[in-house]
Amino acid sequence: MLNVSCTQTELYEAVQTVSHGVSGRSTQPVQNNIYLESTADQLRLVATDLEFISLEAVINASVVDQGAVTVPARLLTDVVGSVGASEISLRANDNSMLTVEAGRSSFLIRGMSAADFEMLPPMEDALEFELTQRDLHSILSQIVFATSRDETRPILTGALFNISPGGLEVVATDTYRLALRRMTAEIPIDEPTSAIISERALNEILRILEPESEEPVRVSLTDSQVSCVVGNVTVGSRLIEGQFPNYEKVLPDSSDRRVTVDREGLTDSLRRMLIVAREDANRIVLRGSDGELTITADSQDVGHAEEQIPATLEGEEPEIAFNARYLLDALQAITQEQVVLELSQPLAPGTLKPLDSDDYLYVIMPMQIM
Repeated sequence: MLNVSCTQTELYEAVQTVSHGVSGRSTQPVQNNIYLESTADQLRLVATDLEFISLEAVINASVVDQGAVTVPARLLTDVVGSVGASEISLRANDNSMLTVEAGRSSFLIRGMSAADFEMLPPMEDALEFELTQRDLHSILSQIVFATSRDETRPILTGALFNISPGGLEVVATDTYRLALRRMTAEIPIDEPTSAIISERALNEILRILEPESEEPVRVSLTDSQVSCVVGNVTVGSRLIEGQFPNYEKVLPDSSDRRVTVDREGLTDSLRRMLIVAREDANRIVLRGSDGELTITADSQDVGHAEEQIPATLEGEEPEIAFNARYLLDALQAITQEQVVLELSQPLAPGTLKPLDSDDYLYVIMPMQIM
């Protein structure tokens, strides 16, 4: 029989975190619940869809009796978030009824047996390594947005992690654009390995990472699963099976036009051009001439927009059309002040990267100039 007390703040934060693991689409009603288990001096919370995501949080608690129960995720979130008391008591009986008491408030929540709740299997003989939260946040923020949302091609709904003793290479593509990030790191592995991790799991990891923290993230990897431990939270997922496309084929090996611009200036300009471009599939046209990059957007229903920004042009004067939102995704993920667009023919892919770094490369397919 579960009987614990803990702070409202810690419990609410943990409940909010793990509730993202509930898909709401499970054919097993118990999997739409949060699993609560009291141990010697902690309360463990778990939610999982048994496929793409498993979220676990552990918080300190004063434990009277050890036990477990599952309760509906949304109901528990609403109850814990609504009480004003600083301390919360949780008690579950043998009929899976959970009593929540805080101050003068008391709730009785109908739960389900913890014995019926399934979790991802334990990970055995896993490859383990650590990255700082800052480094992993940097990698994921530049990659995850380029994964596909097309579930008919599940292999593209995740990012490919190529792991070697010297570091990581992470790639994502939805066939319209491709993001590639490399990072040097010491990884205790003899032979290179690879894994395709779902976008949903990566976004959950990204959500709980602190962008500037030097605290470690422990990554564990087997042939079928991955887990990341961030503080008191563990994010787990099954890997996506299959062969990732040969992305190296689409990496341009040459360009005869090079445009260097201020990242912030290009970002602001594209946002303004989207006022018109969003009525024409987000299409904007870039034309370079006389030390300037002219950006235009046209729509039959809205009108015309045009702006010039300073640019350093090398090679032939470029003229090419892109999806402005795809460009903005990458520009917002780059932190350096100057970026370089490398282009060739109007219908050939272009690349975007920071001026003084080869760690990040973004390939984007052009649109037809209308």
